[in-house]
Amino acid sequence: MARFDPNAYPDRLAFEAYAHRIRAEEIDKAFSATAAWLNARQHEMTGRLHALASSVAEHSHWHSTH
Repeated sequence: MARFDPNAYPDRLAFEAYAHRIRAEEIDKAFSATAAWLNARQHEMTGRLHALASSVAEHSHWHSTH
């Protein structure tokens, strides 16, 4: 584990605040990337479902020969 220079952060509360800020920024980046990925998959799946629904609707209008 990396060691921190105690002179760089003489106040423990300041160090913890800095660590929380960095953690929040990293979590924000991860959630933003995940949201973008999910949005792209949503559009992809919507297109596939539309194609499937169109195909099913096309076949459901056929009349039975019985």
